[in-house]
Amino acid sequence: MTALEPIGEAAAQVCGLPTTPRMRYWKPAEALAPYISGYHLYAVETAPGELHRDVFQPAWGNLRIRLTDGSRWRVRVREGKWLWPGRVTLFGPSSAVTWSESETGLVVGAGIRPRGWPRLFAGDAKGWADRIGDCPALGSATSEALHEAFCGIHEEDAVPGCFDALFADAMRPRGRDDEAIGRMEAALLDPEVKTVGELADTAGLSVRTLERLARRAFGFTPKLLLRRARFLRSLHAIRRVPAADRTTAIDPGYTDYSHFVRDSHAFLGMSPQAFLKLDNPLLKQSLQLRDQVLGAPAQALAEPGASE
Repeated sequence: MTALEPIGEAAAQVCGLPTTPRMRYWKPAEALAPYISGYHLYAVETAPGELHRDVFQPAWGNLRIRLTDGSRWRVRVREGKWLWPGRVTLFGPSSAVTWSESETGLVVGAGIRPRGWPRLFAGDAKGWADRIGDCPALGSATSEALHEAFCGIHEEDAVPGCFDALFADAMRPRGRDDEAIGRMEAALLDPEVKTVGELADTAGLSVRTLERLARRAFGFTPKLLLRRARFLRSLHAIRRVPAADRTTAIDPGYTDYSHFVRDSHAFLGMSPQAFLKLDNPLLKQSLQLRDQVLGAPAQALAEPGASE
């Protein structure tokens, strides 16, 4: 792993918001709740030449806007190549952790639910699965316009309103699959749904339609989506109980605890215990704040919003 070179205190320039270390979450406007999971602000501060290291959980898509120019930030999905996000970056749906290393900096972002993907982006979510890249234009707003909109903010409580306005303007009309995608998203959260056939039946879809919508809006096969949901439910269940109770806390869809551990290596690249012991303050604070503000410790576990 190559260390980042120090850039010096004067090199990092920020827009209107301060870089005081903090984290914030906000709910979107009610009309956007079926399509947007929430908004966030991450601000970290490091000594010159040092790095802040953290990790993002497997999730739906996220739009992130970096408001510090000159501040170095790099990310990678699982053990892939390190990538350097630009000012406006789209993080596609992920089936693995995303590692982050940065100097002092400030990022604002928004979570894109499966129903939101077809209304915001022309291409299938599958094309962005476990991928990070420059964000396509949102409606009439280019990346430059998105960045400028947030650079004009001087109070952080203006962040959700700015995102609400941008997304409301960018949303395409509802398509014929909108309600079906919502039913599929809700069915993925049902612990009684264990197979692709049960997922299709619960969502009221044929298996063929289920697979098509999975590619278009979710990014992964129905089988992998079920595995990811089961794993995340179990990971956050064991986080809340004493070590002695972890075996009984995991999802009943697992044959035994070793089955859960194997899934942990597949999704996180390590055991669940190792992940929960990571010294990553951003992740730990995020879990708590997500629960308090957005109702779930992981984006992929949040209940779908009501239809418009």
